[in-house]
Amino acid sequence: MRRSISLFSAVFLTWVTGLSGAIPAGIASRIAQTPPPDPSGSWLDDNMPNWNQPGAAIPAAPQPESGSNLEYCMQSFRQATLPEDALVQAAGWTLTGAAQVFNDTTVITGMANTDGMCRPLRYQVFVFNKGAFVGTLSPILMDSRTDGSVFSVDLYGADGLSAQFNRYESGDPLCCASRESRVFYEIQTEGDTVILVPNLPAATFSSPDAQ
Repeated sequence: MRRSISLFSAVFLTWVTGLSGAIPAGIASRIAQTPPPDPSGSWLDDNMPNWNQPGAAIPAAPQPESGSNLEYCMQSFRQATLPEDALVQAAGWTLTGAAQVFNDTTVITGMANTDGMCRPLRYQVFVFNKGAFVGTLSPILMDSRTDGSVFSVDLYGADGLSAQFNRYESGDPLCCASRESRVFYEIQTEGDTVILVPNLPAATFSSPDAQ
């Protein structure tokens, strides 16, 4: 059964951090350093090796490079409602958008900053299976209204999902990318190993909204 998690519910961070605010060692060991972002979506056009690895830690959110707008956009944040939400928050991310859950699979979006209109900057989409982190939808961090930024995720099955990414060409207005790319992902299990596998290269086509 598929369900979307709404914005307002009880916060799970107390469960994660405790009264001291410290991150338990078991969670801290699952947090990895986030690589610097690449502004290009060119990875979508390549048959690149899978960046997701079995047992990998949740990438840690980067520090804002030129100040943070998060304090001005708090009303748009999503409060934690799931254990997976709490894991993403413990890695330093701010939750944005609705969580998606299908049976044992959960998809969560986290951002490190926003622009002046509260659009996500330095954001990533995290996938979990049975509470364990299995991968991200992009090998790099994304900024809203840039090439390679994800704008739609469809968790259509317990082991399958797809994502659509903006593809900007020279001369495209920031509001409206003229193309988009779609990637299908599969959650593959082999023994005790579970990993998110992208099907690349992406299918790229003209955006239906392009004039």
